Amino acid sequence: MASAGLMLAACVRISEPDAARVDCGKPGPHGVTCKIQRTAGNGGFEACWDLVISCRNKGGMSGGACHKVAQGQSAASEIMPVQSFSNQASCDVPTSGKVEHLKIKSL
Repeated sequence: MASAGLMLAACVRISEPDAARVDCGKPGPHGVTCKIQRTAGNGGFEACWDLVISCRNKGGMSGGACHKVAQGQSAASEIMPVQSFSNQASCDVPTSGKVEHLKIKSL
């Protein structure tokens, strides 16, 4: 009876929830490339985030994106086109960016 309990426990698989990080590069003339890196789990998920860009003249721009990552896939990338950013007129030269409001939704 004790060995049956051990065998059952060995068959139970605890799945880790999906988690990821998003790192975005420097803004270029066509937009910003963001890399999505799985940090936990193995299922399919959708990552959604906002990218807030600070500018030399203290202005700023922001845009949002989502990208689906397939089950078992460890990394992916998404290009956020220039047109997807709001308040472009308030920004002279982009200086830095920060990913905010990252949400991971299992598929």
